[in-house]
Amino acid sequence: MGVPAPSLLPARWWGRGVALVVTVCAATLGLLLTGRPDGAIWTGLLVRILTLGTLGLAAVRVPGPLQPVFRRLLVATGTYVAAEVVFVFGTPTLAVMTGVPTAADVLYLLFYPLLWWALRPLGGGRALPLIPQLNILATTLTIVLPLYVLLARQVPGPQQLAWWTGVLYPALDAWVLSTLLALLFSRRRLPLLAVPLVAGIGMIVAGDVAYVALSSREAYSAAHPVTVLWTAAMGAFGLSALRALTATNRPDWIRPAWVTTVVHLGPYAALAVAALTWALVSHGESVENGVFIGIMVLTALLLIRQELLGVRQRRLTARLRSTAQALQDSRRDLWRQLHTDDLTGLPNRRACLDRLDGWLAERPARTDVGVLFLDLDGFKAVNDGYGHAAGDEVLRVVGQRLTGLAQEHDLLPARLSGDEFALVFLGTPERGEALAGLIAALIARPLTLPDGQTLTTAASLGLMHSRVMDDVTTSALLSGADHAMYRVKRDRRAQRAPERPPTRSD
Repeated sequence: MGVPAPSLLPARWWGRGVALVVTVCAATLGLLLTGRPDGAIWTGLLVRILTLGTLGLAAVRVPGPLQPVFRRLLVATGTYVAAEVVFVFGTPTLAVMTGVPTAADVLYLLFYPLLWWALRPLGGGRALPLIPQLNILATTLTIVLPLYVLLARQVPGPQQLAWWTGVLYPALDAWVLSTLLALLFSRRRLPLLAVPLVAGIGMIVAGDVAYVALSSREAYSAAHPVTVLWTAAMGAFGLSALRALTATNRPDWIRPAWVTTVVHLGPYAALAVAALTWALVSHGESVENGVFIGIMVLTALLLIRQELLGVRQRRLTARLRSTAQALQDSRRDLWRQLHTDDLTGLPNRRACLDRLDGWLAERPARTDVGVLFLDLDGFKAVNDGYGHAAGDEVLRVVGQRLTGLAQEHDLLPARLSGDEFALVFLGTPERGEALAGLIAALIARPLTLPDGQTLTTAASLGLMHSRVMDDVTTSALLSGADHAMYRVKRDRRAQRAPERPPTRSD
């Protein structure tokens, strides 16, 4: 029993979903700013319930390779929501300040590998090269370095473990976001659902950095307005599922050229976040600030140098690719000139010899290779009676008719010289005789010259096959077919004299 096709939501549901998330998040922020945290908790919970429901629907109804993505994303988001519930309702004081990590910390940290596992297929399943991985590591360290400096300088020993746990959040945020961007923007076409996912992870990054900075000043609480960032992030995850469920004429987003430039600016954004974090947690201590500013300036110079080297490398790579493509085109054009007859477009003598050499080398027994040699009857009379332009037209038409036989890979028609043609083939002598009859019928068909005159011509054909030869070589096959053709021509002359030249009909 087949699975029914998924029923996608009408397009208007996308706009309604965006409006709902924006409205609820704005209401949550308003409740927090007006000192009503209980109401904010319930509105935030509403967003999370809607998100989990939408992700669950997408995990069942979205077709194709995106379905596993939403199944995994449902698990990751459910883990994150469970961590929030444990933190809000089960932690009376800040875990960062108690010195002991809680169950909420375990669930929060589990969320990151689950999120990476869920989003990795969006990058096409490809592993990142070494250089992007190093850039991700550098970006992550740049963001969290000020937090670790603060940890080593200010936090008492008993609270060190919980602080290390808390500082892991922005580090993992930066790692997940950078990895996702590197995976997604290595592709030219992206699913539209990637846009709200990237926005959601970005809001989680901002919220976690603010959480650590506020906690260092003992200014964070579950009712702080910064918590609306996590609510908005959950809403963005739900919108990604709604995007996949909503009917649209544009399922993919074609990456603009400026996106690549923005992604390359990632290390600078990391540096800005690090500087902002330091400003929030430093408490105006001038000596340490001066040292840190020097480190930041040095880091900025190194990043600028790295980016300039990257630009130079990309330009050099593009130039090398262009040169390689030009060389490949030149090589292909040269090969065509060396192996193609300019007048008829057929392979020339060199191509014919190469094909025979290859077949004979591939088949040690050499019992299934044949050559048909053909010569146009009375072709000199065509040149003398109608002109060389007419003779060239006859050769072109013969070439076109023989080209139709080349659709099979084990046949190769070729023009050897003048009005002499050959056809090399694989198969039995009987196949060669059948081909000879087919070619004779093709050439005997009337042809029309550019001036409107009609000619009817014929050809003499000779067949030589490897099965009737003791010493099978390329030259022996061609020579044998040539002699066979001349025997046919000689016998015709003996049977009817004089030889009938091409005829003309108006």
